[in-house]
This record gives sequence, C-alpha cells and structure tokens, in this order.
Amino acid sequence: MKKVLFFSPDFSLCYSLLMYLQDKYNVTSSTDFNLLISLAKNGDFDLVIIDSQPDNKIKELCREIKKLSLKVKIVLTYVYNKNLKETDKELRNCVSAIFYKPIDLMEVSQSLIHISNGTHQSAV
Repeated sequence: MKKVLFFSPDFSLCYSLLMYLQDKYNVTSSTDFNLLISLAKNGDFDLVIIDSQPDNKIKELCREIKKLSLKVKIVLTYVYNKNLKETDKELRNCVSAIFYKPIDLMEVSQSLIHISNGTHQSAV
C-alpha cells in the first residue's frame, strides 16, 4: 500500500482526508509543520500532500523533499490569489499537482490515483 503524508493546520481537514483516503493509502497526517518537516525527511513516503498557503518555508520544504527522493510526489492545496502568481510558478517546478480551494474531492481522488501510479505529468 502506498504511503501518504498529509499536512494541514486544520485538524478537521486532516481527519476528513485521513478517513477519505485510508482505504487506498497508508496515511500519516499532522497539523504541526515542524513534525511535517521531520516526517518528510525521515519517512519513506510515496506522496506528500501539503494544505497550506505557499510561503518561503513551504517552497524550501518542497525543494528538500524532492532532493531527498525523486520518486516522491508532492501535491499542494491552497486558496489562490494574484499575489501568489510568482510563487505558484516556482512551485510548479517541484510539485506534481496544485489544487486550488475549494477543491472537488472526487477530482483530487482521481488525480491522486494517477499521481501515485506515476501517470500524472503536470500540475492542475
């Protein structure tokens, strides 16, 4: 079973996504960013999902995760705004997909299947 690491500062979202994905994936979730960093660096995850507005810490974490393992797929979810245009552009170089909120769980679920199987090539 593929291993997924999910981070969100929103406990309810962590719990909901954990419940939604647990039948298909071995999911570890956290609301603590420092724990996310530690888990991402020390774990052997196939997929990392980060639900957070992208900032310099998120960009650096995504780069570090990719350096550690080229096979790991990274998915970001956040509310897009024009101020994030340049950051969004930079992130697309190291992530497998970006979903803007509000997200459609069915669309995300289908994309995660493709991403974890290595058949998804570009960010959404």
